[in-house]
Amino acid sequence: MSHLQIVPAAPAAVFCPDGPGVTEALVFFLDGQEYGIALQCVQEIRSYQRPTRLAGARDDVLGVIDLRGEIVPLVDLRRRLGLVAADVDPFTVVIVISLMDRRIGVVADRVNDVVALSPQQIRAMPPLCGGAGQHHLVAIASLDARSVLLMDIEALLAEIRVAAPLDLAA
Repeated sequence: MSHLQIVPAAPAAVFCPDGPGVTEALVFFLDGQEYGIALQCVQEIRSYQRPTRLAGARDDVLGVIDLRGEIVPLVDLRRRLGLVAADVDPFTVVIVISLMDRRIGVVADRVNDVVALSPQQIRAMPPLCGGAGQHHLVAIASLDARSVLLMDIEALLAEIRVAAPLDLAA
């Protein structure tokens, strides 16, 4: 599977039911449920690449990958969201997210499509669903017979960081 590159990267965006215009979202599957993130946060979509494991890393951080010379952490979204783990298959993808000063790869079961969402299709997340640990789920998109959970990917990945690179020339 070749990869799709989307440039330039922009700051993360949050879906807003009262927004002024159409918002594009990348829709992907995790455990049979469709999730969406703001397309402007997506740098590229790649086929799954086995990461280099990091001793002592959080359970949801699978390791790091080399992305054209840049070391990028790889996060398992299933683990991050508390879902049941799944085996990697030919449809498993890495979505490279660009968040201002850093890039993070996230693993999804498969990418579904890119959709244009009007404010009328975006509904606020009900208060009872936004419990502790679910601050990243911000809205639900109604697409014909489909419901897509829209997330604030920046909030979900806020504490994932890679330490500054070592200066090996010193």
